[in-house]
Amino acid sequence: MGFAILQLRSFVTTVRSGFHVSKAAEQLNTSQSVVSKHLKSIEEALGKTLFARSGKRLTGLTTEGEKIFPFAERILRDHESIRRISVEAVETRRETLSVATTPTMARYFIAETVQAFTKSYPDVDLYVRVLSSDKVVEVVQSIQCDLAVVPAGIILPPELRVTDLESWSRILIGLPDCPLFQMPELTLEAISTVPIVSFETPTFSMRDVFDQKGILPRIAITASNPDVMKAYSALGLGVSVVAKPTFDPVRDAPLVSRDVADLFPDVKIIALDRTDCYQTRAHNNFLQQLKHSANLRRNVFSATENETGGG
Repeated sequence: MGFAILQLRSFVTTVRSGFHVSKAAEQLNTSQSVVSKHLKSIEEALGKTLFARSGKRLTGLTTEGEKIFPFAERILRDHESIRRISVEAVETRRETLSVATTPTMARYFIAETVQAFTKSYPDVDLYVRVLSSDKVVEVVQSIQCDLAVVPAGIILPPELRVTDLESWSRILIGLPDCPLFQMPELTLEAISTVPIVSFETPTFSMRDVFDQKGILPRIAITASNPDVMKAYSALGLGVSVVAKPTFDPVRDAPLVSRDVADLFPDVKIIALDRTDCYQTRAHNNFLQQLKHSANLRRNVFSATENETGGG
């Protein structure tokens, strides 16, 4: 009996991909035929059928497959830990660190950390993978990335450790002639009367906030990126609700903003990693840098709020 790490990785990734060989191949950056070959090889090596099938389609795990799967996961984790330790132990070899995050987090949250980290640790090769939030969780769960930074709200597997980093309040943005920016008190009912460039991601839906109050908003356009939302709002297509750090009154002129923290929930930002894998010095240093950068931003924001009297 013999099988390779690549075959085990194909087996585990196929299970995590909902038994879709095509999705597993995409995650592994290989072809479906290669994954299918790996699955066939591991079943032949073990002399057991690991997958239940309906024709050529995989539908689940057999009893043997269910017993083997957690041990296959453990082997992959331990193999990755051994690789990380060996790289870290050889001083002449460059360390690598892979961080997965979303487009908004890549631009507005981790950019400063990346800049500081690369200056402090020039011998570390840093890879930033920009994906949707659900894909970010997948790649860190499957140990394809060391660390992830995402908005909270998506369902997480229990093996991932969550580190709270920061909370962003939300603001309303639009052109200055919009009547919402002249109202002494802003309500969801008032916002619902004007066209809205809505925000929709796996972790947050602007429509849900209105639905919970029984209000029907005038959704003109739905987007999932604050830069797109700002561009459409600048064209006069509707107001937008975005996280405060994604808006700059100078860079994003002629748009203006107004605080709506009391109407919409904060964006909570978290880091994800696996505690059952060895964490390198680079991994721990980057996580500490994330926390440090978040603390600096909080201090700057608090000082600004005090100077302006809170608004």
